[in-house]
Amino acid sequence: MADLLIHNANILTQNPQQPTADSFAITNGKIVAVGSNEKILALQQSNTKIIDAKGKTVLPGFIDAHIHIWKVGNLKTFLLDLRGVSSITEMQDKLSDFIKRNPGNGWIQARGFNEANMKEQRLPTKKDLDKVTTERPLYIIRTCAHIGIANSKAIELSHVHAQTHIPPGGEMRLDNDGKPNGIFTETALGVITNNIPPYSSDDYALMIKAAEEELLSYGITAATDPAVMPDLLECYHQLERENKLRIRVNALPIRVPDGSEYILPVPSILHSDKLDVNIVKFFADGGLSGMTAAMNKPYKDSTSMGVLRLTEPFFYPLALEAASRGFGIATHAIGDKAIDVVLNVYEKIRAQYNDIILRIEHLGLPSSIHLQKMKALNIHCVSQSIFLKELGKNFAMYLEDERLHRTYPYRSVLDAGINLALSSDAPVVKDFNPFTGIKAAIFRKDNDGNTLGADEKISLQEAICAYTMGSAKANGSEAFNGSIEVGKKADFILLNKKLGSLITQEEDIYVTSTYINGEEVYKRIN
Repeated sequence: MADLLIHNANILTQNPQQPTADSFAITNGKIVAVGSNEKILALQQSNTKIIDAKGKTVLPGFIDAHIHIWKVGNLKTFLLDLRGVSSITEMQDKLSDFIKRNPGNGWIQARGFNEANMKEQRLPTKKDLDKVTTERPLYIIRTCAHIGIANSKAIELSHVHAQTHIPPGGEMRLDNDGKPNGIFTETALGVITNNIPPYSSDDYALMIKAAEEELLSYGITAATDPAVMPDLLECYHQLERENKLRIRVNALPIRVPDGSEYILPVPSILHSDKLDVNIVKFFADGGLSGMTAAMNKPYKDSTSMGVLRLTEPFFYPLALEAASRGFGIATHAIGDKAIDVVLNVYEKIRAQYNDIILRIEHLGLPSSIHLQKMKALNIHCVSQSIFLKELGKNFAMYLEDERLHRTYPYRSVLDAGINLALSSDAPVVKDFNPFTGIKAAIFRKDNDGNTLGADEKISLQEAICAYTMGSAKANGSEAFNGSIEVGKKADFILLNKKLGSLITQEEDIYVTSTYINGEEVYKRIN
């Protein structure tokens, strides 16, 4: 009657109709019963496998609703990882060593620097990269991926000069001599990246495979890749056809690529066991940690108000076209000015399409009026509490106290009745363990121990729900994952201990086993 029974467990189901249970049963990869030990053990047959959880906590598999899967893998395969460098000199040394280990004439790419954590407290420039090499094109990406730096050779090969046309919503910064200083932001990134040889399908498959093992080790059974170009989308389709995807993937095709004014077509909707394509992605602004998120007033000690990448007249028809074909809409919007634009367009979309998914990705600085409107329009908030920990130092540099302490306001989001989905946006951050993100939502401390917005803390249960059922709702997959309940796919994780209603910031919590469709796909080796 059952293939697998989990019993003697502290099951936090994330099903509000049955919040806790002791046991559950699985048949053919689906959950068929949830309840007491006595009830579930009665379903045992001679060939039933039984797992004694020994009182430890079992959760639904985590769903990271916004993580760049292939980019996580790219840093494990092709790119140099610059996350954690503490100075431009250290960065230059790492790049020089990487070039020695990768001889030839091709492009050198790296990602992950954060000027807030570097001694010089500034962005690198073309001159800094030219000290590493002027013979090979070199391009490095800030941790947020909204700012890139190119050396002279990369600029030369890209045929970029001071008069180069920059698409709306981007910046090419100039030096005192009027020539490009190597810094490109937002849509301007494409004037460089469009000249870098593209990855092959096999390259993408290698990156995805490299990322999946780490995802599974953190108990992430489903993930949303939130900016998928056509070549990557085809790779996901191919992996699904060949049954090579280990996790469930929700791929969000992008409509307006960086550095181009060309509009990508709306693809076909797909729903399968391991791959969903049902939401398209837009970018309304940049990143808060690099001062490119679009604001209604300048950043602290600056005249900059960020970069607005979408206007309503441009955005609305593209979103409407996707909605008319049954797609949901997910839009990156961090600053309040960008949120204004997105909500105005979403209001028009919702008036015509009542049932499609509408998401705002990140939602860094919403006002109370924004939150009221999101609730009225049934808009999901897909956000990253881990930013508070890893990027909080940047936020403190660029925001005065009033805005700093209402950044990523999760208490306000939940109190407004908005569905909250937590995620990581890795590799923007290095640590994408959901428990790190859960602790960040609970304690709201940066890496230096400073608290950002104490009034916006949420509870352990609220944070777990946001990483499971909240993310499932934002993906439109709540009918089959996000909770441990009858009829859903048997995606779940076993933890190393029993969770109480409260945890400490230092508490060691980790996943010991990860299951998808009732099959163990990861087991921790101590």
